[in-house]
Amino acid sequence: MLASNPVRTFPVKSLLAAFRDWMRHRRLISQCRERLDACDQNEIARIAHDVGLSPEDLCRLSHLGPDAAELLLERMHALHLDTDAIAKHDPSTMRDLQRLCSSCMAKGRCQRDLLLTPDDPKWRQYCPNADTLDALRSESANIR
Repeated sequence: MLASNPVRTFPVKSLLAAFRDWMRHRRLISQCRERLDACDQNEIARIAHDVGLSPEDLCRLSHLGPDAAELLLERMHALHLDTDAIAKHDPSTMRDLQRLCSSCMAKGRCQRDLLLTPDDPKWRQYCPNADTLDALRSESANIR
């Protein structure tokens, strides 16, 4: 008797929803680029100053899209860090965390680790924010 080889099928609706989400994400990135491209250098410099970035970082990050640092928020949640409190009390640290996360090359690995084993410390090996997140965690523990 031959062993059965189950074929995994996906409903068409989920494929369509995934494609629609991907298109929506691409559209958001495109809108970010268009808005910044419409600005002159002085306006870009002013915006960059307002958010605490260099004009070069602002332009680079605008090409990554508005949710480029979404995994940071998930990691901080997994570490029981209050993102709102950190953003309010130390906006420059939060900005640096977001900037590093946005340009990180290990997003796929991070996403997989957050999904499968969020408590496994292996993320510290590849995360450019590991030291800062550990320091924030220590600070948070000392405040309690």
